[in-house]
Amino acid sequence: MKISELDENKVADVLTYLATTDDAYALAKAQLESTEILRKRVRARAFLSNEDGSVAERNAEAEVADDTQAADDAYIKALGDFEAIKAKRQRGELLIEVWRSLESTRRRGMV
Repeated sequence: MKISELDENKVADVLTYLATTDDAYALAKAQLESTEILRKRVRARAFLSNEDGSVAERNAEAEVADDTQAADDAYIKALGDFEAIKAKRQRGELLIEVWRSLESTRRRGMV
């Protein structure tokens, strides 16, 4: 987007987007936290279910367990989903700040 394309309509669209994605952002953050907790539980369960070998061997087996890998995959997806919505919201907030700065400059007759 060019700065010259930034107008009140675009800012209104961004504000609407921000207002309508509050819940989605919160849910994505909650999902991210939930999958992180699940990753820890799965690892602990895999470690405790194996009573043979040294601690290092039990940790290694817990890391390569199918459940652990699935939990990691779920975490990576949740992280991607959260970061995508977070980045889009931050870009919207930045556009609003740029627009505010441009409007302030315009009102002072500098543009």
